[in-house]
Amino acid sequence: MMRILLLLLIAVPLYGQMPDYPVDEDYERGVPKKPIPELQFIGYLFHRYSATNIAPTNELLRGQIIGRLFGANTTTTVPQTALYGETRLVPLFVYRPSILDGSAVFRGLFKVDMTWGDSNYGVGNNSGGAISGGTVNIQTLMANIELRPAEDWNVVVGLQRIFDNVRDPNVTTLWTNQYSGNRLMYWGTQGTGISSYMKLSPVTDARLAFFQLYENQIQINDDVVLWMADVETRPHPLLEIGGNVWYVRDRGAGSGGVSILGQGFNSPLVNYNGGARLQLDNPKYSADVFWGGVNMAWNREFVNGPWWVSALAMTNIGGIDTLGQDGSSSRRADIFGVTGHASMYYKYGQTLNDRIGIEALYTTGDEDGAADGRYTGVVTGNTWGSPVGIYSSHRAFLLFPDAQVINRYYSAVHDISNLGYGTSALFLNYFNDLIPNKLSMKVGAAAALANAQPMSGGNFMGYEVNAEFKYNYGVFLTLGLHSAFMVPGDFYDSPFVRNTEHKPDAPWVLFVSLAWLMF
Repeated sequence: MMRILLLLLIAVPLYGQMPDYPVDEDYERGVPKKPIPELQFIGYLFHRYSATNIAPTNELLRGQIIGRLFGANTTTTVPQTALYGETRLVPLFVYRPSILDGSAVFRGLFKVDMTWGDSNYGVGNNSGGAISGGTVNIQTLMANIELRPAEDWNVVVGLQRIFDNVRDPNVTTLWTNQYSGNRLMYWGTQGTGISSYMKLSPVTDARLAFFQLYENQIQINDDVVLWMADVETRPHPLLEIGGNVWYVRDRGAGSGGVSILGQGFNSPLVNYNGGARLQLDNPKYSADVFWGGVNMAWNREFVNGPWWVSALAMTNIGGIDTLGQDGSSSRRADIFGVTGHASMYYKYGQTLNDRIGIEALYTTGDEDGAADGRYTGVVTGNTWGSPVGIYSSHRAFLLFPDAQVINRYYSAVHDISNLGYGTSALFLNYFNDLIPNKLSMKVGAAAALANAQPMSGGNFMGYEVNAEFKYNYGVFLTLGLHSAFMVPGDFYDSPFVRNTEHKPDAPWVLFVSLAWLMF
C-alpha cells in the first residue's frame, strides 16, 4: 500500500513550467507602430524534439516531469537514449475597449502543452499529441482586469503574473525579468490577487501587491498569503538601484497545494522542487517569512557602452511554530538565509548577441535542516508552488534550470536553496552573431558546490558544458540546435540526495527547437 501511495505521490501531473509567453510589448518590437485594436492577439508557439539519456524510472511518469534531477520525480540517467517531441502554444488575448479610452484592459492568457504521441480523446493538463488528437488540454495562466486611474498608476485585479521585479510583467518582456530585479529566483509564476505598478517620479518605479496563494476553508484562518513591496530608482541615467520587502503569512499547515503533494515547509512538494523539506515533528504549523533585499544594475542591456554589471543581495528571516491539539503553539525553528548574485557582461560587437558573460551565485546552507531548531538556508516560492522560483539567466541546461522547456523541466540544482544545503555556482557564456541578427551561437560552462555537505557525500555538485546555435528564419521565427553535457560531482556519493542505488552517470541532452512569436 505504501508503495502504491508513493507512486501516486510522485506521478501527479505538476504543471505550470517556465512561463515562456508573450507580453503586450512584444506586439510593437521590430514593427511600425499602429493604432492598437480593441481586441489584440499575441501567440507563442514552441516545438522541441529532444534526445537525452535522462528519463524517469517510474513508468507512470511519462509526460509531465518537473523538479530536481535525481530527486523524487525519479529522473536519472539511463543506458538508453530517450527520443521525444513536444509542443507548446500560448495565446494571449488583450481587450482594450475604446469606449473606456484605455482606463480598463482585460487580459487572458492560456497554455496548451503536449508530448507528441502522448494521448488522444481525453482530458488533462500537458497531454495530447497522439493520432486523431481530440484531447481537451488548456490551462488558464492569466485572467485579470487592469484599471488605470492615472497615466502613471495602474491596478491589476485577478489571476496575474507574480514576478520578483518592480516592473509590470504585462508590458515587460520575459528577457528583462530574467536579467533585472531578482531574476525570477524567488517568484516567477502566476497567482490571484491585487497589484499596483506606479511611477513615483520620472526615474522611480514602485510595486505594491497582495496575492492569495491558498484559500482553504473560507471560515477558518488557514490561508497562505503573500505581500510584496518593491521600489527602483535611477540616481544616474545608467545606474538602477532597487529594494524589495516581501512577506508570506503561512497558516495553511500544508493544506491545499499541488495535488496530493500538499505545500509548505513540511510537504513533499518542496523536496520535489529541490528546496528544503524541513520535516517538522508536527505536521501542523504556522510560519511567517520575510524577505528583504537590494539590487543594482549599471548600463543594463548595454544602453550606453559595452559593459553591463549587476548585483543583488537578499535575506530571508522568519520563524515556524508547531501547533498543538489545544490550539497552543511553540517555536520549532528560526529561519535566516542569505543570497548573493553578481554578473558582468561585455559587448564586443554590434549586436546584443556579441557578448561575453560571467555570473556568480551564492546561497547559504544548513546540513541538518531544522533539526537543531534553526534553518540557515534560503526559502523561495518553490516551497508553496511548482515551479515558482525559475532562475535561468545563467543559461545552463542541466546543472541549473533551462528556460527552453515544455513538459520536462528538471535540473540538478532546481531551487537556489539546493535542498537547503546552499550553493556556490559560477557560469561563463560566450555569445556571437555569426551573421548579424540572423545566425547566432553560444558556448557556455557552469560549475557548482554545495555550501553544506550531505551525509556520506561531498560538496562538489558537478560541472556542465553546453552549446547552441539559433537561426532567425523570419521575423520572430527562430530555429535552434542546443546541447549540454554534465558531470555529477561527489555530492551524489550520498544516498540521501539521489534516487538510485549508485551515483548516476553523466547526463546529456541534444534538442532542436522552433519558436514563433505571432501577432
